Amino acid sequence: MRGAVIRLGIAVAALIGAFLGAVAILNTTIYSPAGYVQTYVDALVRKDPGAALGLAGPLPSSSALDDLLTEDVMLDLEVTEITELKSTGSRHRVEVHAVVAGQPTTAEFELEETGSILGLFPQWGFARTPLVQLDLQVLHASEFTANGVRRVAPAPNAARTYLAFTPGAITFGHESTLLTAPDRAVVFGSPTRPVAVTINPLPNDTFTEAVRSQAHAFLDACAEQQVLYPVGCPFGQDLADRLASPPSWTILAYPPTTLLPTTTLGEWTVPVGEGVAEVDAEVRSIYDGSVTPFTAAVEYRIGYVVTLVGEEIIVTPRLG
Repeated sequence: MRGAVIRLGIAVAALIGAFLGAVAILNTTIYSPAGYVQTYVDALVRKDPGAALGLAGPLPSSSALDDLLTEDVMLDLEVTEITELKSTGSRHRVEVHAVVAGQPTTAEFELEETGSILGLFPQWGFARTPLVQLDLQVLHASEFTANGVRRVAPAPNAARTYLAFTPGAITFGHESTLLTAPDRAVVFGSPTRPVAVTINPLPNDTFTEAVRSQAHAFLDACAEQQVLYPVGCPFGQDLADRLASPPSWTILAYPPTTLLPTTTLGEWTVPVGEGVAEVDAEVRSIYDGSVTPFTAAVEYRIGYVVTLVGEEIIVTPRLG
């Protein structure tokens, strides 16, 4: 009988030891700060924004936009190492090494204990959000792309705060019929401070050539007027004598077509520039009535206001 009791005691002790060992293992893996971060980055790897946001905790700003926290914006992520660093007080630090968009990045997170299960298994949460804040400004346009996905900017020309997952990467840009912005790739590591991103779409060749064509057409129409001062045009010529034949104008040099943005969305300007026109005519002397040819090169100045209405381009001359 005594032997049975001893054997039972040994079995119970072994069971308790096994249980405590299992608790210790679980507390250093699944129920550890590193385990919590592992679960979070696993959600990023499988591109599950809902699960990642559920683990991230409260959003850091109620006014920040979540347009970038979507599956179609998330890139392939490879996690190479997760390491729990030395604790600071009640805060536990976990470092993640990953590769995203072909670029290595490192993100450090702070976690804190939020409770426990049965008093045995600690529960963890991010002490600071793992979401990075982006101060994104889109100039001269109402749309941008994030990893090739089109998004609408709610306040063109004004910076707005967006949220993005870390670790991660987003390539920002703009491509439309008339405007182009070069891609800018941003790789996110530790979410410690806001990241400023400016997208600056500029006129592409199609836009510039369309404005140049309208500007030249306006000046060519001015040159077709057989008068010394073409109406509504930037050039003209005085004569001391009288005309013996209608004058003829030729545009020798057009001003350069350089498009610059204004503070008004959809409005651009071509700065006032210099050009040269030539006038040819026959003139009759007021003294002796003789007729002689007259030719003069006339410098002129003109600029333009360019307005976009959808994809329609309206070019309005601005006389200098």
